[in-house]
Amino acid sequence: MATILIVDTNPTDRRSYITLLGNFGHRFLEADDGAQALELARAELPDLIITDILMPHMDGFTLVRHLRAEPLLMNVPVIFQTANYDVSEIHRLARASGIQHILRKVAEPQEILRAVQASLKQPAIPSGLPQTGQLEREHLELLADKLYQKVSELEKANDRLRSLSLTDGATGLNNRRGFMILATGLLKFARRAGYPASLLYIDMDSLKHLNDTFGHAAGDAALTHFAKILTDTFRDSDVIGRLGGDEFVVLMIDATENDLANMQSRLQSNVDVHNLQASGHVLSFSLGVIHVDAKSTDTMEALLSQADTAMYKHKQSRKRAA
Repeated sequence: MATILIVDTNPTDRRSYITLLGNFGHRFLEADDGAQALELARAELPDLIITDILMPHMDGFTLVRHLRAEPLLMNVPVIFQTANYDVSEIHRLARASGIQHILRKVAEPQEILRAVQASLKQPAIPSGLPQTGQLEREHLELLADKLYQKVSELEKANDRLRSLSLTDGATGLNNRRGFMILATGLLKFARRAGYPASLLYIDMDSLKHLNDTFGHAAGDAALTHFAKILTDTFRDSDVIGRLGGDEFVVLMIDATENDLANMQSRLQSNVDVHNLQASGHVLSFSLGVIHVDAKSTDTMEALLSQADTAMYKHKQSRKRAA
């Protein structure tokens, strides 16, 4: 197991790496920028750092120079990731800084896995070598500053668009599109690795009644509470999404029957705890679970339909028992 430090101002981008790499049992640290990452690296001595390049307070190039100057950190491998992958200056400066792997945002899962595997096997360039290749440190800093000015606005725009297009505004979870992108990638990985998967389809009860009776603010509050319960219940490596309305979904891979039973029990327990503390509307849900064999060729849409059917059967059984 390796300790991997993920550095990015966008928590959604950090989460995508943790979701993919979490299936290998790694331990993760997170930082918003290079300055925070440097302090974490000094305290935790990670085995690998995956960092964005353009960040406030301290960019990726400056972070690497600080790492190479410290004896305990000089051999820690670093992977750059950037939305500006096609900018040739990025690659030139990265090579000059001794960076062997650069990933685009958003990279294919297999590209990430290859880069991580190779980096963990090969130490970084030791600090005894020129830290910036043939470039003087001041020259690299100047070029990095110019590059930052050139593309920072594009980076901010990309972050805003990516967040809007992949994240549900009401809950902060993946929206349908974000879930489909992450879950499809994770499912492909599971099939290649021979792991089974489980898909949970969760329907939060009485949302329409809440909206109609108490207004949409009450409904939005219930959605927010339920989303937090889901986040607290499931693993970092699981992909959680809100498909729309009162429908939520979770993809898990390599989970045993016992794991699933514990997750469902913990979900109900967390909802019960919330309801004991809540002064307003109590939460309840219906849940459908399907198991996906590693040899399955079903699409994610087909699997969602199957899980939806399983959830509907559970909802009907609850109504009959009431």
